[in-house]
Order: sequence, then structure tokens, then C-alpha cells
Amino acid sequence: MIAEPSNLLLNIFIYLLAGLLAVPSAKRLGLGPVFGYLFAGILIGPWGLALIRDVEHIDLFSRVATVLLLFLAALQATPARVKRLLDGGIRLGILQFVLTSLVIMLVGMLIGHPWHHALVAGLALSISSEAVATHAFNERYPTGSPLTEAGHQLLLTQAMAIVPVFVLLPLLGFEATITQGSPWPRVIMGLMFLGGFGIFGHLMLRHAFRYVVSIGLDEVFAAFALLLTIGLLLVVRALDLPLELGALLGGLLLIRSEYGSAIRIAMGPFSGLLVGMFFISTGMQIDFATFIRKPLETFALVALLVFVKAWIVRNILRHSKVPRQQRIWLATVLAQSGELAFVVIALAISYQAIPDKLAAQLVLVVALSMLATPMLLFFAARRDTLPARQQTDTGVDAGETADSQVIVAGYGRVGCVVARMLQENGFRAVVIDHSPDRFTALRSAGFVGFYGDATRPDLLEAAGAARAAVLVIALDDPEAAADLLKRVRREYPHLTVLARAVGTDDEHRLLRDGADRAYGETFETALLIGEDVLEMVGVSPLDAQALAESFRDAALESQPAPAARD
Repeated sequence: MIAEPSNLLLNIFIYLLAGLLAVPSAKRLGLGPVFGYLFAGILIGPWGLALIRDVEHIDLFSRVATVLLLFLAALQATPARVKRLLDGGIRLGILQFVLTSLVIMLVGMLIGHPWHHALVAGLALSISSEAVATHAFNERYPTGSPLTEAGHQLLLTQAMAIVPVFVLLPLLGFEATITQGSPWPRVIMGLMFLGGFGIFGHLMLRHAFRYVVSIGLDEVFAAFALLLTIGLLLVVRALDLPLELGALLGGLLLIRSEYGSAIRIAMGPFSGLLVGMFFISTGMQIDFATFIRKPLETFALVALLVFVKAWIVRNILRHSKVPRQQRIWLATVLAQSGELAFVVIALAISYQAIPDKLAAQLVLVVALSMLATPMLLFFAARRDTLPARQQTDTGVDAGETADSQVIVAGYGRVGCVVARMLQENGFRAVVIDHSPDRFTALRSAGFVGFYGDATRPDLLEAAGAARAAVLVIALDDPEAAADLLKRVRREYPHLTVLARAVGTDDEHRLLRDGADRAYGETFETALLIGEDVLEMVGVSPLDAQALAESFRDAALESQPAPAARD
């Protein structure tokens, strides 16, 4: 019996509150959001405070969260990513998935499990966590670097590999043959469904979407995408196929359409929360009784899993473009198992492909491997001997310090204008930014750029802070701006510091902490900062004003003309 509406609302409130409290705390500790969501699930689950005890509700919530997770995972397989994967990365991805599965299967057989149980364990544990890896990439490396490209290709290959796993998994349910009959009809039905899915997606979906878009109403477009997804779920249910397969194929169907990017953008604000709900539900279902009975064995299995996966990934990366110094770090990021492993384990239970005790142990091993990742990355980062200025294409030769007159921290609305004004007038500006997309943009614009946190001493040194004349703080985060100002005042007192402020209070605080000038945030403010910087690097006040006016006029002229109205 499903919980009453009032209890259902209360449970949802508890889920959201637990995530809201746990995730910021985990982020402050440098552990990442996945750790926070898992801990929140453990905290409110049966092995924590037991705030939610209704088993049926937990199962329902877990099933819904799983379907949504797979739908979101499929939306990551954009046509551009798949094309890059097929152009060369898929071979390494398949090799990693197959080798990892076989090695784990062999280990499982050596410790006494039947070969088909060990194979299920290998297929599940070989899949790394997209959520953990993406967070780690964003914290350390920009989009487009060899490391992140190789990592995303391996993750995408693993995600695509679970489609045949979903279809063929019933063949490993030997115990279910007696009660449920031969699994071959279900497998053949699944293969036929995949064929029909491919034909429909290639021949019919494009025309259907074009018709819906021609109507010109966003709500009709959204309703059609929702209708398509739910219809696909109904079809797989009618064919006695897992809903998980329908959710995964539904996401693939939508993202492969001409309008997949619009759907992915629309889901953007909710994707992190939905993935978090999945991890909360997973944390609630972790059976710590297995850990209490066999703590040493559990820790040994986690350590063995991490070692096997890291060793295989590191050796495979020798055939990639990832620099040698970064391979250990990337191998450590991918050494855990992830969210899709939980899905494979749950399906294996439903097909009776593994016993419940083994499934509980596998879930525990996967969760602990994910929770151990922040600590493992801390040690792996010490082996990443590549200096910060060499991790990406900065525009500076290896081992050298940038010859900068001005350092611009932050390439947002203000920092972009200031940097462009300096560049167009022949002054040497260096930009630091932690956003992968903005870093790519500033390098495309021809700036010397450093990716990462501007408060890092090695980045400031590499950017030439010891010899620069001016630092422009244009960071989005007021706290980070304050930290950077204090560090610069302590270590580089010769720098003249101009800072963008968010509101009057922030402006007063920046001046109090040692900024030479602080400005509110507008385009005109950015022009004023740029004008002052030009004066400080030797341009006369009148010439600086004229250059700022010229820049303003050029910016206004470059704006597109307003569309004519009927």
C-alpha cells in the first residue's frame, strides 16, 4: 500500500531538506555533491535516523529516481559527443569495459562465486560514476583538454554499453528459468524492440518534431517530448521489458533529434537535483549489516576494485593523448563504480541473476568506492606533477612565467570588457578563470589564460603577479574576491588592485580590505575600470578617456539591429 498523500509530501520534504543540509556541508569540505547526497540518504534511512521507514515508499521513490537518472544519462549522449567517440575513442572505451568486467569476473570466481554471478558483478562494477567524474573534472581541468575528453569518452562508452547489458541480462538468470521459463523470448523481444526503436528514431521522429515545432508553442513542444517518453515507457512495460531500458532509449531518442539540445537545456536546472534524489534513495538502501558482519572483507573488496580499475584505465590511457603525468589522476577518478552500477545490480536481482546477499555486498562496495574517491584524489593529485600553467593551452611556453602588465581575474561580463580593451590597445593582459566554457572562450579570443581558482598561489605566480602592475578582480563570487584581495595584499603589495563589487556593502568591504578602487557591476563600470587601467599603464587621462569612448562606440555599433516589427 503506497503511503497516504500527507505522508508522501512529508517524505519528499525530508528528502529535499536532507539534501539541502548535507550537500553544502560536503562541498565546503571539498567532498563533492555526490558524497553529500549519499550521506543524506544514509542519515534519513533505516541505518541512520530512520526518518523514513516505509519500505514500499522507499522502493517507489528509488524506482522513479532510477528512471529519471537513466533518462538524464542518455541526454549526455549528444550527437557531437557520439561523433567524437566514434572517430577514435570508442575502441579504448570498449577495451576498458571488457577488460575490467573480465578481471573482476575472474576475481569473483577465485573467491568462490559461480561464473554467472561473477560476470554480473564485473559488468556492474566496471561502470564508473559520471557524476563524480564530472565534478572532479570541473574542479581541476577545463572542457576540451585531453584529460577531460578521454574521461568523457570512457564514461560515454560505459553508458552506451549498458543498453545490450539490459537486453541480455535475463540470460544470466539461471535460477529464474525454473519459475519463469526460458529467458530467450524476452531477449528476442528486446532485440526486436531495439531494431524498431532505431528505425522509428531515424525515419519518423524528425518529421514529427518538425511538425510540432512549426506550431510555434513551447508548451506543445514540451508536451510532445513528454508524451514520447511516457509512450516509450508504456511500450516497454507492455512488452515485459524493464522500464530502465525505456527511460534510457527515450533519452537517446530525444537527444538524437534535431531539437535534442533544446530538451537538454530545458532539463538543465533540474538535472542535478534529480541525480541527487537518486543518490539519496541509494543511500537509504545501503545494507550496513553486511559491513558489520564482514568489515575487513568489505574494505578489501573496495581496495581491490579501486586498484584493478585504476591499473586497467592507466594502462589504456597510454594509447590516448592524455599526458603521462595526468594518467594516474584520471585513472583514480574512474576507479570507483557509479550510479549505473546500482541500476545493473537492481535489474540483476529482478532477473534472479545474482542472490540478494551478493547484491547487498555489491551495493555496499559501490557506495564505499564512491565515498572514498575524494580521499584517493587528494593523494593522486600529488602524483600529478604537471604545473598548473602546463595543464592547458595557456599561451605561455612550458616552464615560463607570463609577461603580463595586467592580470584580470574573472572573464565574466566585466572582466571580458576590460581584457578586450587592453588587448585592442596593445597591452599585455593575462586572464584567470575557473569556468571551463569561459576559459575556452578567452583562449579562442587570443588571450594568455590560466584555468583554475585565482586564489591559488601557483596560478598567480604563473600569471606574472610578481612583475605585473595592476590586478583587476572581476570574480562572480564576492567571498572568492575578498580572499584573492587579502592574498594579493599579503604576497604582492606592489600591485594596484581594482575590484568589481556586488552592491554598496561589498564595495565598502573591498575598499576596507585594501582595494585601491572598487566599482559596481555594469557595462559602463567595466569601461571605467578599463579606462583607469589604461591610465595606470602609462596612457594619459585624455587619451584613456578617448579610447574608452571609442571602445563604447564600437561595441554599440557591433550589436545586431533590432528586428523589424509588422
